[in-house]
Amino acid sequence: MGKYKYKTIDVNDVPTMAELLENRQSLEGEVYPFLNNSCLHAEHITNMLENLFAHNNIKGIGAFIKDDLVGYLIGVIKNDSLRGRHVWVPYEGLAIRKDQSAELIRKLYAEISVVWLEQGCFMHYTIIPLGNQAYYDAYQRLSFSIQQVHGVMNIGDYKPFENTCNAEIRVANKMDSEMMGKMSRIIQSYQNSAPTFEPVFPEVVMSIKDSYKSIVEENDDTCFVAVKDGQELGFQKYYPIHSDLMTPEHAIELTIAGTYSSQMGRGVGKKLMNEGCRRMKEAGYENIITDWRITNLAASAFWPKCGFKPVAYRMVRYINSDIAWANFNNPSIGLL
Repeated sequence: MGKYKYKTIDVNDVPTMAELLENRQSLEGEVYPFLNNSCLHAEHITNMLENLFAHNNIKGIGAFIKDDLVGYLIGVIKNDSLRGRHVWVPYEGLAIRKDQSAELIRKLYAEISVVWLEQGCFMHYTIIPLGNQAYYDAYQRLSFSIQQVHGVMNIGDYKPFENTCNAEIRVANKMDSEMMGKMSRIIQSYQNSAPTFEPVFPEVVMSIKDSYKSIVEENDDTCFVAVKDGQELGFQKYYPIHSDLMTPEHAIELTIAGTYSSQMGRGVGKKLMNEGCRRMKEAGYENIITDWRITNLAASAFWPKCGFKPVAYRMVRYINSDIAWANFNNPSIGLL
């Protein structure tokens, strides 16, 4: 295998990175044929990586054998109100040559994680492809845990649910703004409760409520609502997307969906899914993509039942920020 030499990588390394990524995705396409799409070619991948470097604060590392790049790991340094200061490794942010051991992934992380900590990033997020088990195994052995599941469902394979509720399923209109606002708490309430325990901040609650009320004003969205006796029970919202390395062509995204907890188990979500699939198929779509929090018990049980198959995980590792001073480089440690 040879001895690795680790070097900071930048936009000048993109041609070789693109080759590694294209090879990685070709293997993903063997497991998930729908990923063999029009994005899987050198020009698109090269342009995508160049844009990533051009528009983001990237900190990355490459592993070289002699002068050959055999693996890379890049992260985007971010700071926002939701996650604070963190690093985000996108789907295209990691690739190793197929003749390399998965241990190289762990070594790449060991090298670049020091840099990320120097940037004040103690929260590390990464999107891991699932076609090659080596990537997932390596991150598990780095103490990363699954946070979010990204799934794809082929509409042609969908088997409509039986024994659904008798609610009316219709497309939301501008008169349903207040109704959508009331349902804005559904997902947050599930995420806030056991065993997910996602914090709910008052200012975020109000912001999400406003965005839900405006859904009916957005021309590109299709939002279905389940209504019975004048009362809303649940909803699903679909949004057109452009294909990329992680998503199939002719796909639409199921961006948000929810059913009141009091209506769970009565077939509301099933009837919404039946209608959503029927309408999306009529519109010419072949696939639906969605994602869910793995600790949300309702979501992680329901979406696989619908036929969604995981193609990627968002994994996360939280590092104790005390490491910034509680380390053997601290002069006071040497005095003990």
